[in-house]
Amino acid sequence: MTSWHKGTGLASRGRAALFQWENLAPAVVYLLIALYAGFFAWLSVVRHEALESNAMDLGYTDQVVWNTLHGRFYRFSTFQNVPVDLPLDQFRRTDTLLAYHVELLLAPLSLSYLIYDSPATLLVLQSVVLGLGALPAFWLARDYLGSPFAGVTFAAAYLLAPAIEGANLSDFHAVSLTATLLLFALYFLHVRRYGPFFVCIVLAMSAKEDVPLLVLMVGLYAALVLRRWTVGAITALLGLGWFLACIELVLPHYNGLPTSPFFHRVTIFGPTIKASILNLLRDPLPLWRWLRRPEILTYLGGLLSSAGFASLFSPIVLALSAPVVAMNVLSTWSWTYSEGAHYSASIIPFVIVSGIYGLGLLSRWLSRWLKLPRPGVVNGLAGLVLLIAGVHHYQIGISPLSQSYHRPVIAPHQRLAEELIALIPPDAPVSAGSGLYPHLAHREKAYFFPAVNDAEYVLLDVTGSPYPITLPEVYETAQRLLVSGEFGVLAARDGYLLLQRGLPWPAGSSLPGDFYAFARVDEDQVAHPLHARFGDALELLGYGYTLRNVVHAKELPATVTTYWRPLRPLPAGQALALFFSRDDGAIVYGYDGETAVTLWYPVEHWAEGEVIRVETPVLGVGRLRDTMVAVVRPGGDPWSAAARLPPVAPAGDPDLEAFDQGTLLRLFRFR
Repeated sequence: MTSWHKGTGLASRGRAALFQWENLAPAVVYLLIALYAGFFAWLSVVRHEALESNAMDLGYTDQVVWNTLHGRFYRFSTFQNVPVDLPLDQFRRTDTLLAYHVELLLAPLSLSYLIYDSPATLLVLQSVVLGLGALPAFWLARDYLGSPFAGVTFAAAYLLAPAIEGANLSDFHAVSLTATLLLFALYFLHVRRYGPFFVCIVLAMSAKEDVPLLVLMVGLYAALVLRRWTVGAITALLGLGWFLACIELVLPHYNGLPTSPFFHRVTIFGPTIKASILNLLRDPLPLWRWLRRPEILTYLGGLLSSAGFASLFSPIVLALSAPVVAMNVLSTWSWTYSEGAHYSASIIPFVIVSGIYGLGLLSRWLSRWLKLPRPGVVNGLAGLVLLIAGVHHYQIGISPLSQSYHRPVIAPHQRLAEELIALIPPDAPVSAGSGLYPHLAHREKAYFFPAVNDAEYVLLDVTGSPYPITLPEVYETAQRLLVSGEFGVLAARDGYLLLQRGLPWPAGSSLPGDFYAFARVDEDQVAHPLHARFGDALELLGYGYTLRNVVHAKELPATVTTYWRPLRPLPAGQALALFFSRDDGAIVYGYDGETAVTLWYPVEHWAEGEVIRVETPVLGVGRLRDTMVAVVRPGGDPWSAAARLPPVAPAGDPDLEAFDQGTLLRLFRFR
């Protein structure tokens, strides 16, 4: 505890209350950590079971961890012949993670599969480790600021940080764990416990090849600012040495490229990093324009909000995160500056610690200027930090305290995947779509569809994410496999298609009726009933939507479902278009593309009187205001309906109201 706190001269009652609060504060922090870890472990696992985890990155990480545990160190097959934004055709090896990232931390983490052999183990472990990061935040703030309340505040601010929650819900990444490891390292540096400090920075550096740059900055800070020359020099040399070893030796050895295959994402000002730097030295104006973009300013403001902007009063500590901040904001990959993925996890420790130091400096200024007792000023500023962090969490965080949280539901469709996966032998080579891949990666050969390679089985959920290709490409590739005679249908139910190599499949055979259960439903399954008729062709029976629990400052990912009853045979090319408006009523997004239903069960095949459920792919529309629908004649222009403003409100059940085809019909507002 700092000296100024010891000499405050509090009254005996105040000292007693403070003593009680000092005893209570650790218990409050332990409770917050337990709530965080329990909630996000549950939410992460439910997200995985709902098929919302992905081949990139939980799927390939799980396969690497499983293979490493079984003696095949860092081997995986995920990226073999997959059309992703990497020059895989130039790689020396595509079957080892060390060609892509240097994540040595995964080796010791593989031992966790001895406890429970499932990717869910990684998700739970990640939630627990991230939650524990609140401990050093609490200890440092309590001791440096002399206030248990401030300690609780910064522990809570850390747990409320959307960037931490975004990392927690972005599958599993070893680098996400550095949020906790670096916080512990900075705390141990503060209290001069150098043994644990070096353990933490070595573990953090082993998480990913860019983390050593942060360690280098910490070393320079320890040497030049704290004047701890030996510790700082060793730390800086460790960071610089391991970074160069990763970039110049490990990655080129395995991938055969000059350096990291991901560096192309930070070449927005030239064809190479070197060219980008030279171009900016000649003319820095493009950099200024880039940094003024609303997305970048929102991202940086969001990070600072996580510590109530107190970090601005400790710019040196905040600047230690500069290498990763620069890589994130100077990127062509917008997720790096969204707070919604793992890219910012290693930045938050510096935001929190600089916030603690910044609040200390600000409290000293204000207590002198206002002539108020410093403990009261500290607690008042800490309350303001908590308020700002809480508001930012409410805006884009993911918890029951935020406006973006939606309780996830595992539908019968997702449960059905378990039955089909059970039909695949555990050691058989398999190809699977993105959402199914993490459930099949415990094998030596698991391929990311559309790559099939030597797979004996192909499992698809045609209603799921088609990444890295489009819905039409999924349809065409699956049809090609069947027409070729190499594969036959082992099972086809509710949008799942399980193909087996060598299984007879006569030419011209149709998929069984059970496959179309995802398209045909009973009327009592309509989520939000309403009735509206478009001409004499179609009746709209209702709608539904599903929002994804994703941290994002702009629109949330969502799927929109509409329910239709054909009143007569429909012509080929009949289109259903959805439009979305912002608060001022302007329509800013429209979707009239293919859906799983219109591809696999085209409108001209819809039988009169049946109820058809049409769900869009995942669209970034979840915070837009109004959702509208229009029926467009074959060859018609969907946007001609959008031009006919204002939209018409739908008729309520049970009355039927007729609308012309092309009329824009308002359905609902996202909640």
